[in-house]
Amino acid sequence: MALSRIYGPLISVSSLDAHSALLVDVFGMTATGRSGLDPHSTERIFGTRCATALTALQTPGAEAGALLVRFDSDLPEATRTVRDEQSRIHRDAFRVIDFYAPDFDAAVAHARDAGFAMHTKEASYETADGSFREAHHPGPDNVVTAFLHGPADFFTDFAEVRDRISSEPVSISLPLSEAGPTIAWYEQVFEWGVVYEYDFVDASFSELMEVDAELRVRSSTVGPSRRQTYVNIVDYGLSADAGGSLLGASLAPRRGLLGLVVLTDDLDEVLARSGGAAQIVELDLAPFGATRASVLTPPFASPHLVIERR
Repeated sequence: MALSRIYGPLISVSSLDAHSALLVDVFGMTATGRSGLDPHSTERIFGTRCATALTALQTPGAEAGALLVRFDSDLPEATRTVRDEQSRIHRDAFRVIDFYAPDFDAAVAHARDAGFAMHTKEASYETADGSFREAHHPGPDNVVTAFLHGPADFFTDFAEVRDRISSEPVSISLPLSEAGPTIAWYEQVFEWGVVYEYDFVDASFSELMEVDAELRVRSSTVGPSRRQTYVNIVDYGLSADAGGSLLGASLAPRRGLLGLVVLTDDLDEVLARSGGAAQIVELDLAPFGATRASVLTPPFASPHLVIERR
């Protein structure tokens, strides 16, 4: 049986250095390797013919991090981002990368001092598990990162790194028009299930999201376990005609929070479980080593780069 886990976000960038600075200086990741794909390999898995530069980052002490992808493309699509100011709460694309902050005030001050101030609004809300605080940073290419804070004993179950300013990425939020098909896809392909659910209503969260409507947040978190990075499938409680859908917008070479990186022990088994005819490319990039990778696409159409552990 293939064991698969989420490594972290797949971020398409206009500047590798700008995103690296944020993830290293604020969230404590380290750069582990740089490599690339030739135009033929890029086309085989991402569907766009161009050279691609890859930068892997990792949170020390955790098998989690982020993968930055720079598509060297002159297509008009390469100047567009998956999300923009008008589509910040649209559905059907990844939205926010979440990090646990054991000391919320210290984390916010640390980000500000590093030159990456959090959003001016801060959410403070209650769930069945206690009081939580949340702040966002709107970064390059409209990629949003967040500090989350809550009861320390709660995050013992959800974050591997709990003794620094920031944890590894604990979740990547995903508002969907219809959650069922995607939850079923994750179960079929990676054998992940719903590991946690929560809901709340709080005016401060609506202010954080910069919307006038009252948001009723309902979440189903999906992954291999609570203790590993998961997808936070969220419903904001908006009517079908409020906001919109970004289905099909997470398309290379567009910039932004493009998709997800998944590590697996058996790429062939995962591809067989997906039922598709995905292409495979050779990849040599620390911390993954010389290995194979492929891109799978779930119902909401964001690319999932699946890398085989070696």
